[in-house]
Amino acid sequence: MSLLDTYLALEGLGPVVTTAEAAAALRRSASSTSRLFRRLEEAGRARRVRSGLWAIGTSEPDPYAVVSELTSPSPSYVSFLSALNFHGMIDQIPREVSVSSLDRARRIKTSLGTFSVHHLPPELFGGWDETPRGRVATPAKAIFDLCYVSVAGTGKPRRVPELELPDSFDRTEIDQWVRRIPSARLATLTSKAIDQTLARARP
Repeated sequence: MSLLDTYLALEGLGPVVTTAEAAAALRRSASSTSRLFRRLEEAGRARRVRSGLWAIGTSEPDPYAVVSELTSPSPSYVSFLSALNFHGMIDQIPREVSVSSLDRARRIKTSLGTFSVHHLPPELFGGWDETPRGRVATPAKAIFDLCYVSVAGTGKPRRVPELELPDSFDRTEIDQWVRRIPSARLATLTSKAIDQTLARARP
């Protein structure tokens, strides 16, 4: 199989693929597949995201597209300031891609930038839309995640940049998530943090 044929086969696996997935699809060893990826990278047809993870294609990879692979097998979605920026609710461009996940909290450094993974308990995990760039929290859930994680971690609300709420914004969606918080204390603190955040929103 030529390098071009191999590239086309890998392209069919998706924009992001692990070395193990590619090796299985191509019926090659992991070491042989790693060498193949390096050849593709030299040819400008692949890019190493991090150890064992590659973006396929000639264009710059979208950081949002690799989120699910970075936390696999735990599910995840883009949230917090990253989602607010995605929805055009803040002008600030976050330095890191912020992620909600069932995975443990951690920072993951890649060639595409740093990803800040925040753990949510199963009862508070969800509230995303499937977008062309991957799973992204709804505007309401992004605000909830930001306020909940800040008070759960420090007991104090995080100061959020001034928001511009979309016309479709629905506060009741946030309140539904607040009611799912098992701790009454955390629910009260989160609700107060949400009130403070929304009070600074532009009409």
